[in-house]
Parts: sequence; C-alpha cells; structure tokens
Amino acid sequence: MRKTVLTIFVAVTVAFAQENPSEACAKALTDCENDLECQNRLAPMMAACTTGTCQPQCRSAVLNVYQNKLGRILLRSDATCIPGRDELRTCNFLPAESTVHCSLGKLACEGDLQCNSKFGVFMSECEADAAKGACNEKCKTLLKQTIETSVGSVFSNCTCTARDDQLCTNLKDNLLGVCLKVGKNAPGSATLSPSDNSITDAPAGNDLADSSVGTNFQFALFVYSLIALFF
Repeated sequence: MRKTVLTIFVAVTVAFAQENPSEACAKALTDCENDLECQNRLAPMMAACTTGTCQPQCRSAVLNVYQNKLGRILLRSDATCIPGRDELRTCNFLPAESTVHCSLGKLACEGDLQCNSKFGVFMSECEADAAKGACNEKCKTLLKQTIETSVGSVFSNCTCTARDDQLCTNLKDNLLGVCLKVGKNAPGSATLSPSDNSITDAPAGNDLADSSVGTNFQFALFVYSLIALFF
C-alpha cells in the first residue's frame, strides 16, 4: 500500500512538470519511481521544492535524494521532468550546473575517492586556521589540489542560499573563502572553472518558477498530506 500511494503521489506531481521532458530525464525518473528507496526520497523533494523560495526543507530533501544512486542520476539530468526544476536551478541544487550549492558540492566530493582524499587532508590540516581567517601557503596548495579534481572544482565558486544554516555559510566563507581570497591575486594563481562534478558511481535559464508554482505547491502538499493518512 505504501509503495502504491507513493507511486500515485509522484506520478500525479510529475504531471505538473515541463511538457516534452528529455528521454534521459524521463528514464531517470522512471528508474527512481520503480525503486522504493529512491521513491521514498523523491516524494518529499517533489513537495518541498516548489515554493520558489529555497526553503531549508528543499535543500535537505535534495541532499537526501542525492545520496541515492538513482536519485543522483536524476538530479544530474537536465531536470526537464522534475517538478520544481526552476527552484532547483535558482537555488543551485542541480549538481550538473556550473554553480552548485556548497553543501551539495561537499556531498559529491565525499563520494569521490580522489576529491575526498584531497579535501580530507585540507580539512584536517587547515580547518582550525581557516576558521580564524588564516590560510598559509600549504593550505592554499591543498585547496588548489582539491579544486583541480573534477568533482572538487565546484568549490571554486559554490554558493549558499539566503535561508541556509551555518554549515553552508561556514564552509563557503570561513573555510573555502579564506583560502580562495588569500590566493586570488597570488602569482601563478588561476581562476578555476567548475567542470564535471559527478561522483564515482554516477554516469555522466535560472528564473524562479512562474505564477503556476503556487498552485502546484498547494496541490503537491494536498497529495502529500494524503500519504500521511495511510501511516
């Protein structure tokens, strides 16, 4: 019964998605819907990410979906089949975009062996000093090595939303920002552009949602509330 209700919720909510979604996105969505674990993570995201306001609930739901392999594939698609895709783009919650939310970038890095090993050394060696606004040459080098990995490249310009908690802002401003700011005009430093930020087991217009978003969100909440009646 639980799987049936969740399937109905996701299917009905998807009806509000953009017409003519890409084949890759549609397949990724179907694969997620057919997997109970992925489906359980997807339904809350469908309900939370349609307000156009980058709510913390949306961020948490996206991070939860991303921790599922099929969910990662879906989020890394062009998102044309995902309700709330405009909000996901605006809030930088799509991992394939050029600018990515710092918490999502960190999660991706932790799932990649190369990035995680580099970033782990940077954090263990430099976190304490960076929190105090200091970043020596060794730490600048360690961060640069992290950013030079394909997944770690997001750290060069990752961002937070206005509604974020201190975890994201601390990472962006007090850890990454200190060393990036210090090294910005250093000789030999280069502006690094984000490239592929996939993780090892995942295959390879930013306006807020239009006036229909409010109606979509209310409907999504209505259907989502029906699920609660079964539990």
